[in-house]
Amino acid sequence: MPAARVQSTSPWHIVLVLDDSGSMEGKPIKTVNQAVTAMIDEMRIISGGMKPYFRVSIVKFGSTAETLAEAQNEQAINISAVTSLTGDSGTTDTAAALNQALSVLKKNGGKDTDFTPYVFFLSDGAPDDEASALKAGDALKNLSIPAGAPRLVTIGIADARDDFMRQLASTPELYKRLNDVRDIVRLFPTIGTIAQTATGAAGVDDAIMNL
Repeated sequence: MPAARVQSTSPWHIVLVLDDSGSMEGKPIKTVNQAVTAMIDEMRIISGGMKPYFRVSIVKFGSTAETLAEAQNEQAINISAVTSLTGDSGTTDTAAALNQALSVLKKNGGKDTDFTPYVFFLSDGAPDDEASALKAGDALKNLSIPAGAPRLVTIGIADARDDFMRQLASTPELYKRLNDVRDIVRLFPTIGTIAQTATGAAGVDDAIMNL
């Protein structure tokens, strides 16, 4: 069964799916870059520079999707390489991004004693094709891998479609609307800290809903 806390023997695979489309240009995408940096810094603090506790995958998307990091541990990941998003990647092909995340998880399925994998999907707009995006989301949420079915958390900023984002998340409560993009910088490190406690995925879910 999945681990109750994140440790070196029960690492946590986190997949960040980040909207880099044209609407994110400027302050929103700069804040996302800051948030990813803050999250990886917090991961490094938690593991204390010893054995890695996390696996990090990062997918950016606009008109197409691209994997910037695949199951890299928090000590080895090149922060500058994954925090250079510029918000100039075209439209919002959400389906391609979620399918890319699914492929990453299939290739890096972990063990049945790992912490439950999570996918954090962040966007400020509507998908190019909502039906295809929801279908890709369902495939991701129903993925069967040794570490367990991924939990899909959606984070909406600015003009994100609340109804779509709630439907896309594993549960409606795992949609987090952030009125201030700066809240992302506080949200990500907090999640990492809570996962270190012996509360399992339920504790992480509660933390997200209560933030």
